[in-house]
Amino acid sequence: MTKILGNIPAIKECSIGPIKEVYGPIKVGSYARKRPRGSTGWTSLMYMTLLLLTFCLQAQAQQSDGYLLKKNQFSVGIGVGYFKMVDFQFSPNLYQSVRKNLQLGYSNRWKKGIFSTKLNVFFGGLTLNSGSELNFYLQETDIYGVETINQEEIKLSQLGLNVELGYLHKLSKLASSNTMLYLGGSLEECLIYTPGFLSMGTINYGSLNAKARFDYFLGNGKPIILGLSFPIVSMVTRLPYHNAPNYPGKSGIQGFFTDNNHIETLGHFQNFRFSAKYNWLVRKRVALDITYEASWMHYNRPEHLTQMGNQLTLGFNF
Repeated sequence: MTKILGNIPAIKECSIGPIKEVYGPIKVGSYARKRPRGSTGWTSLMYMTLLLLTFCLQAQAQQSDGYLLKKNQFSVGIGVGYFKMVDFQFSPNLYQSVRKNLQLGYSNRWKKGIFSTKLNVFFGGLTLNSGSELNFYLQETDIYGVETINQEEIKLSQLGLNVELGYLHKLSKLASSNTMLYLGGSLEECLIYTPGFLSMGTINYGSLNAKARFDYFLGNGKPIILGLSFPIVSMVTRLPYHNAPNYPGKSGIQGFFTDNNHIETLGHFQNFRFSAKYNWLVRKRVALDITYEASWMHYNRPEHLTQMGNQLTLGFNF
């Protein structure tokens, strides 16, 4: 006879639909406090790279703005971000994540606007905001009535994929000698997935976004690029089958997208993002830039899911 007793901080006691006959209920327990885990060498690498870029920027006295006028531009970027999340479908506790991300992009500058596409892949561990770790206990009773309890640590991580295709139209009538304004939109598909039986924060959405971009040109001829976006309408998918790990008779992917897609407006699903970008080093054919992005996402069905964070990305453009 085997019981699985959860020892997960502040997670509500629940029975996971029909599969409770196999796995049994998940119950609230205490957790063991350990030394918090810090971020990896990615953060140090980002700091060292920024220092190197600062030195290169000061060392290059003569630069060319030829890259800024290129019609076709490709980009590769690496970054690190710090995010916080609360998912009331599992727990009222606040969780944190240090994410590493890789970005690939392409843009085509037309006379009246800019067409762009971007792929962003990210991953990172997910821990309690207090720095503690999660544990659960496996209790077994043999045929002689002897009980044994084994303690296991739960290590959570998040994986994500984001694809965006958009167009920004240049408002030439509102332009000046050192400013430029663009308005437009984009189609976006995003999947955030937490492997394991605690699929905390798992969500998939496809959205039609409204976007704005404002370019302010400094005295050196290089712009500071500010961006803002939010969804107008979205197709949102959360966990399937009343929070169960799977749908009976279907694969994991089939179950996730079965009877669980909802068309939402801004009243139920919000995803606001603000970005600031600056070209540190511009040559005739290439450029190095740094981008800061702040985001806030919230969805209130079936329970509130909120995620907010900041991200810094270093990009190589050619």
